[in-house]
Amino acid sequence: MIKNIERYRKEKGFSFSELAAACNLEKSSLVRTISKESNISIGTLYKISKGLDVPINDLLKF
Repeated sequence: MIKNIERYRKEKGFSFSELAAACNLEKSSLVRTISKESNISIGTLYKISKGLDVPINDLLKF
């Protein structure tokens, strides 16, 4: 899941700050989530999928 988030972030050309703003998250929270320092809640995953404009299922694919 983390790899998918990173892949979509890079494909869309988002910096961490830009993605955090699009997701309505603090940048530090987003970076911590993506760097595997914390578990991702369904609410955070939903915000990330909306910020990236991709279906949540695409983030969950292996």
